[in-house]
Amino acid sequence: MRILLTSGLRLLAACLVLYALLIAVALLAFPLPGRGAPFDTSTASKTVFETEAKYFVLNRHVLGTPGTRVVLLGASNTVGGFPVKLTQAELSGASVVSAALSGSNVTQIREAFELTRRAIKPEDRARTVYVIGLWYGVFVADAAHWPHAAGQPMQTAIDTELYRYDFYRREPHGPMPVVPERLLPAATIAIYPVIALEKLVRVVTEPVRAAFLGAQPNRTDSERDAYVATAQDKREQTAYWLASFPDNRIDSRQFAALEALVDEARADHSPVVIVNLPIPAWHSAAVRYDADYLKDVNAFIARHADDPLFASVDMRDMNNDTWFSDEVHPKPRVVPLWVRRIATPVQTFVARVDARAGVPVGVSAGARAGESAGESAGESAGASVDAPVNLPVDARAEIPVDAHANRKGPQS
Repeated sequence: MRILLTSGLRLLAACLVLYALLIAVALLAFPLPGRGAPFDTSTASKTVFETEAKYFVLNRHVLGTPGTRVVLLGASNTVGGFPVKLTQAELSGASVVSAALSGSNVTQIREAFELTRRAIKPEDRARTVYVIGLWYGVFVADAAHWPHAAGQPMQTAIDTELYRYDFYRREPHGPMPVVPERLLPAATIAIYPVIALEKLVRVVTEPVRAAFLGAQPNRTDSERDAYVATAQDKREQTAYWLASFPDNRIDSRQFAALEALVDEARADHSPVVIVNLPIPAWHSAAVRYDADYLKDVNAFIARHADDPLFASVDMRDMNNDTWFSDEVHPKPRVVPLWVRRIATPVQTFVARVDARAGVPVGVSAGARAGESAGESAGESAGASVDAPVNLPVDARAEIPVDAHANRKGPQS
């Protein structure tokens, strides 16, 4: 009996050593996002996590670092419209992070907000500014956006990743952690070989998927800048969004979810900036939902007109058809204009929360919280983006970058 016990313990020890070596090999092959790198869902495909939702769920613990931060929330046009590096360069007083997820409706935006909030230390929540990109496409009803079998609960992309490795269990009111959230980083390392294997499979099978499943490579920036929407493009893109609203209206419950998000942020004394994002003029004219959305979002903004923790930025005048690479996303050369449009009102709140926290004026986020991602890459966190960006001719017309920034409440 003693021999069996001794042999069993030796076998267990050997297995643990081998698995530890496997973890080490996986970490060497697919390193975790570098220390000091900004939290940025747009970089997911370049990391072991591969998808934005998995990156968000398994990497969000890095948001626990102290300091003032600006959190970007929204869908794919927020992901692409406000790149972290460009936005960081305009906001020297805060660390910019992107928790925006492509394909989100407001339900998932609120879920991303709640998980982000839980990752941020309570004492830092009042120093967190949330910037939320909105357009009619994020007001799709859950039943249409997250289809599920009858009798089964709805499941967002975030939910799928919460459940994937059994770190969370499904409950009637939503995901509940099985592993305490403070232990999630260690749990992620414990299953790292599995995550790395999934990444490896996607990398190896990419040529096969392209050849046999018709997967198309991503367009280059030059191709997106040169894009001109054809009549066929417009028909196909309009048909997609018409099919996304089978009941022919935007979902009022999505506005209720947005209201709940703002209420939760206000309870933490976290400022919220709503950004009313533009779409091409042809797209706005092609669908009735956009007019309904504008009416409702303007009413929503008006209800918060006297809230000192709330602001809105109207970008709807930036709707030139030639500025978009499809029916919703800005061309790469127009993106700097988007970033500059939101910079002033967001910076107002950054200065205000820094003043409330007693941070001296001129002390940057990088100086407070350690080397920023830009600095670690050899760039100053406060670098200017005023360098030539070769904007298209029709984007060089004067557009006052803060003309539609409706700042609410007392000014700094």
